[in-house]
Amino acid sequence: MATTSLSEAPDFNKADYPLYPVAVQEWRGCIFVCLSDNPPDLVDSFDRGSDRIDNWPLETLQVGHTWRKTMQCNWKVFWENFNECLHCPNIHPELCDLVPIYKRRISGPRDDPDWSAHKADPDARYRGGLRPGAESWSCDGTALPDGFDTLTEAEKERGQVYFISLPSVFIAGHRDYMRTVRVLPLGPEETEIEVEWLFLPETLMRPDFRLENITDFAIMVMDQDAKASELNQKGLRSLRYEHGVLMPEEQYVKSFHDWIKNALD
Repeated sequence: MATTSLSEAPDFNKADYPLYPVAVQEWRGCIFVCLSDNPPDLVDSFDRGSDRIDNWPLETLQVGHTWRKTMQCNWKVFWENFNECLHCPNIHPELCDLVPIYKRRISGPRDDPDWSAHKADPDARYRGGLRPGAESWSCDGTALPDGFDTLTEAEKERGQVYFISLPSVFIAGHRDYMRTVRVLPLGPEETEIEVEWLFLPETLMRPDFRLENITDFAIMVMDQDAKASELNQKGLRSLRYEHGVLMPEEQYVKSFHDWIKNALD
């Protein structure tokens, strides 16, 4: 029996039923996709208050490891957790040991109301950065032999830098590797994070390269954050819950709330 393909149907024109257009833009080796009919400028999604990653060779790096986790929380709860460090001493003891200023429940020196009194203090609890002797985010605090020679000494000493593109991604830069984290809502109380560790090609080729020394530390920290976010989500289900209260140290959470409100207007 003869068949007629869809393309041969006389009353059907594929041009009348196209796929929906999707805005796609490449930025430093990363692909950003926007499903909006009126996509905003990509640069407008970047957090201009964040430290820049201009000196990190992002577009030349290769993926060395990928890790995914599904969290039982709303995506906004995850971002609230990301934007404050009041929880750090209780939730992240290992991270606070590596980054001593986090023990003070603040993210940076200027989060301290009396920061000017300590601005010349070399103690990492006040100036920020890694503990003495530590070089990077890793289980033992050591850095890979093949570091980024494009960084300034101040950037190497700082220990970490973050670059945010709300609402879907943040990028962490260290002196020897980078980490990208994609945030994907799956439902009202379910969010997936996909993490990629990026290295120089020559680093991945080294016979003495210890991937787990790098990845296991960040996985531990992100698992801790996931559990804290899930606990917060459970609290939101309480019949007595009406609203929360922001503390002075949570100015970044306030900025995130303002971003949400502006997006809804």
